[in-house]
Order: sequence, then structure tokens, then C-alpha cells
Amino acid sequence: MLIRGVLSKRNFTQHQVEDLPYIPSLRRRGIRGGCKSNRIPIFCLLACSVFLAINSDQMSLADTLEKDEIIYALPPDAIPAIKNPEFVPASEAGLDDNEPVIGITLNGENRAYSVYLMNHHEIVNDKVGDDVFAVTWCPLANLAVVYDREIDGKEYTFGVSGKLLKNTLVMFDYETESLWPIAYGKAIDGKLSGKKADKVVNSQKMSWAAWKTLHPDTIVLSHRGSSTVGYDVYRDYHKSGSTGIYPVKNIDKRLGAKTEVIGIEVNSKHKAYAFSIFDDTKIVTDEFQGLNLLVYRNKETNSIMAYDRQIDGHVIEFNSSKDFATDKITNTTWDLENGIGIKGNMKGKLLRPVSFITVYWFVWADYYPDTEIYY
Repeated sequence: MLIRGVLSKRNFTQHQVEDLPYIPSLRRRGIRGGCKSNRIPIFCLLACSVFLAINSDQMSLADTLEKDEIIYALPPDAIPAIKNPEFVPASEAGLDDNEPVIGITLNGENRAYSVYLMNHHEIVNDKVGDDVFAVTWCPLANLAVVYDREIDGKEYTFGVSGKLLKNTLVMFDYETESLWPIAYGKAIDGKLSGKKADKVVNSQKMSWAAWKTLHPDTIVLSHRGSSTVGYDVYRDYHKSGSTGIYPVKNIDKRLGAKTEVIGIEVNSKHKAYAFSIFDDTKIVTDEFQGLNLLVYRNKETNSIMAYDRQIDGHVIEFNSSKDFATDKITNTTWDLENGIGIKGNMKGKLLRPVSFITVYWFVWADYYPDTEIYY
């Protein structure tokens, strides 16, 4: 069984659970250690940490984890994942313009998932056509990641295990009860240990106003007749200096604990890009572990993309830092929201996207103590 796995388990008493400021409904619901409920609206998965996973087969974090770093905070399914999502058109969504959503584009279809609603469920098991995926959200880490639910040709359904690893959500699959930390999507306990779920790269976290402007045909997650809950139950947590519910092992003061960063992994080496470096530019070009990177962030919409900027043997450089930027190597103007050449020698060419997630610095630094920082 999941809770009897070989990994270390730390059970919280009722008194300790009531002291957790980030699970505001527990006291109302009367949760006690060891009980199981499918109705607790706990809220776990907000800001998007940006973790750029390059050469993901070389990722070795799961092989070096200390087993006692996984803690058991709640029973499995105490936070109820959505298994059969329903959607409404944008005109019926009822979302505030500033409300953050996780947006995904797949097979030409656009979907939005209100973060305020995701706070109550953390995982949505969804599909578009034959493509099955899980939208995951962890407010403690400010992390959203979308994973393919088909692994080795078999479809899996994911739920909230009640466990945390370094203050981030740990999923479990109902088929084998294996454990999957969302920070890197690799099973670390159970029958599927060592298996990886692929990230779905065409996803973003941004305001509802920005998403619906970019994708007016989007549909919006609705659950039992509600598209939103109207407010962020983690608002006070995000404004505070609190860092999760479990002590941070590696405290790195090079950045503020809740600085939002874009993190990159290349050949098991790591680098972080703080959101603040994009205050005066939308484009950062860098070389890291032999990879020529282009990191793009539009701070007005919070749209973020990352690309390999080597294309057809050319490493492109830019004369401007705009949404439609012209590189001075091939004289091509690129639409950086979509990574496509729209004018010039490489019109129609696509930049190779680099998968990413965004996360709080205290989480990134706890996972990767030796991380570099882009200055």
C-alpha cells in the first residue's frame, strides 16, 4: 500500500495539522491523523517554478535523494484530484481578469485551469483527443507542471498522495500506487520506480486576461458548476516570508527565499534565472553546459518560453528584446511567443523549445544546492 511504502513517513498530529497556515480548511473539516476524506478542499499548487529539463534522461536527482526527506502530511486523496473534468467556454468562465490560470495548448485546442480552483484539487487528469495529461499545481512551491499520463504505452491516473518532498507535491498513480514528485516527474517508490513522465511543454501560467486575449477560443475548467472560487486561499502565504511547512535543508541567501526563478538542468548541472532580470528586457541569451539558450519572459503577461537558439548550424543573436525580434546572424524576425520565424532567411523555421517550469527560489535551491545563478 502507498502509506506503507519503504520511504520514511512523518505523521502529523491533529495539533500540528491545525498549526499549518497553508491548509486553511483543515480545522473546519476536522481532519485527524490516519483518516481519509475525499472532500477536503486543500489548496496546493500555485506559482510556476521554471525548471528547464534538458536531456531529462540524464537527470539523477531521484537516485541521490535521502529517503527520510519525504514526509507524510495528509492521507492520500485528502485533497481530491479531478478525474473527469468539465469545461465551459470563455464567455461563461466568470474569472476575474487578474486571476491566474494554467493554460495549455494541445492539438490546436486551448484550455485554462483557474489556479484558485486548482488550489482545492492540485491535480486534474485530462485528455485532448488521444493525448492524456495531468495538470499539477503546488502552491507551497509556486509550481505548476503538466505531465503526459501515458507511460510506456499505458495510461495512468494520478492523485494527491498526501506526501511532500522538499515542500513540493508528491503524486501517486492509482494503478500501482507509485510515488511521483512533481518537481521532476520521476517515480521514486513503488512498482514504477525509475520511470519518467514526459512534460507537456506547451503550457503557461499567466493572468486570465492575458490568456483569453492570446486564445479567445479557450475553454475553462469547471467543476460541479463552478469555474472559480473567486479568491486565492494562499494569498497570505505568498505575501509572507514563510517557506512551506517543512524546514528547508539548504538555505541559500543569494536570492530572496520567495524569488520566482526559471531553473535549468543540463547534464545534471543547474542554473537559475530570477524573474527580476527580465524587468528591462524580454530576452536573455546564455550558454550553459554547451547549450545555447534563449529565455523569454513577457512581464506584462508572464508568458515564458525557453529555446535552443542554435538552428541549422547558426547560433542566433538579437538586435532587440521584443516579442518580434530580429536576429543579427540570419536576419530573421522571430515570433518568440511561438518560436517561429515570420520574416527573413528562416521564415517558417521553428526554434526547438526547452521544457520549463517556474518555482520559488527556496525550493529550487533546496533541490539543487550547487545551482548557478544568472546575473
